[in-house]
Amino acid sequence: MSRSRRTKIAAEDKTRLVLAVLAGEMTCAEAARRCGVSTVTMTKWKHQFLQAGAQRLEEVPSGRAGAKGTPEQRRLLLENEQLKLALAEATVQLRIWQRGAALADQVPSSTSKP
Repeated sequence: MSRSRRTKIAAEDKTRLVLAVLAGEMTCAEAARRCGVSTVTMTKWKHQFLQAGAQRLEEVPSGRAGAKGTPEQRRLLLENEQLKLALAEATVQLRIWQRGAALADQVPSSTSKP
């Protein structure tokens, strides 16, 4: 699995190596030698992997509450639903007023002469 310095390593290969290191199947130095990178790079990948996993777990709570995302996302969803409802109510009121105005033109006023 030795590679030149310029060869890009696929994300799934990095993931496999990091998981092998975390499982104790090989050291960071062994994994780095296998893919042709420095031990520092391999250690950096491991820390990035763990940090991304921890961050994801903080963002999405487990259980049913997590189905709708972060607290900010849930707040925005609720606000969005409230705004949709307000818009629907305003649209209905506008249509009622427009129809009422059209009918008002057809009704003779009490001051008009027959």
